[in-house]
Amino acid sequence: MFNLEKAAKITIFVIVSAMVLGLCGYVFIVMPNQTPEYAIEEGDKTTEYDYSAGVAIIPGESREALYNEITGDYRPIYDGMTEEQYEQFFGNLPSFPKDFFQIAQLIYDGKITDYSRVSEKYWMQPEFYPSWFASVNDSYIFKDTTRNKLEGYGCYPGIKEISAKKGATIVVNTYFKTGYGVEAYQGLIVRPYLPSSALDLRGNELFEQNEDASDYLRSSIINEDDKIYQQFKDNLAFDNVGKDDWMVILKPTFQFMRDKITGEITGAIGFPSDWVTLLELEVDISEDTPSGYYVVALELDTPCRDINQEYYLSVEHEYYGAMYYPAGHVMKNRIPHFQLIILVE
Repeated sequence: MFNLEKAAKITIFVIVSAMVLGLCGYVFIVMPNQTPEYAIEEGDKTTEYDYSAGVAIIPGESREALYNEITGDYRPIYDGMTEEQYEQFFGNLPSFPKDFFQIAQLIYDGKITDYSRVSEKYWMQPEFYPSWFASVNDSYIFKDTTRNKLEGYGCYPGIKEISAKKGATIVVNTYFKTGYGVEAYQGLIVRPYLPSSALDLRGNELFEQNEDASDYLRSSIINEDDKIYQQFKDNLAFDNVGKDDWMVILKPTFQFMRDKITGEITGAIGFPSDWVTLLELEVDISEDTPSGYYVVALELDTPCRDINQEYYLSVEHEYYGAMYYPAGHVMKNRIPHFQLIILVE
């Protein structure tokens, strides 16, 4: 598929096998003794490991393209959603494409794996993520006005498998997004690391990591850090963001608008135009790497006190004071938020 030059380092943009699991850290249901709803199509490359054993995968939606007169595009029609809510929730997002579900299905099936080539007019839509249709009522249309949701995030997909040559530099992407109905600006550190083993979606070990993996693999996130953080980071007394890490602010996906005097709800704001980021993970593989399977994972950490204080105090951006929330310490999954399985050949 790709032309690999004979060089010391070769950049491979996601040579991924068909086993791409469309899961966030919190978008799967463990159901013992049940056949997973996800199946590899006939003719697709098989994989060495079964990542979804005993897990019922939430299937992606596949719908007929119907014109929505309220939105003026092909966004699905939701029972109970008012014309005002359509504008509030989706007004900052790209127009909904007519071929949306066709493109989304190709990704669900693992036929499109280089996400950098997919337009954001698809993956910026909440309908792109399989858990959305089960969440839209409680998180948006009929949202409880007495409850606040401060934290929520995840990667989609949660696992990718690739093949790479020794001496290559690979860049792999996944969608990193705010959870539905989250009302705060979340400060997060995303950190790549080499776990002791690869895990399936139930937390069972697939294989042990080569104990010398750190001698052969070097991983980093190449997305730019949050711009406000870049302005003050050099003046910090302490900073827990490593050079390979990513300091990111995830914007809220729901906010009530209230009257400044009475506090009464006057409306709502839904998805911002950048609620999803294409996370890019770069992995350098040395020339002398032993052949076999390796795993690189992502963990999330909470920014340190010095970083949080800057966000609390600064009034030069929209997420100062109570609108900012230091995330990363609540949603600790038993499996990593993202795992990259690498077959070095």
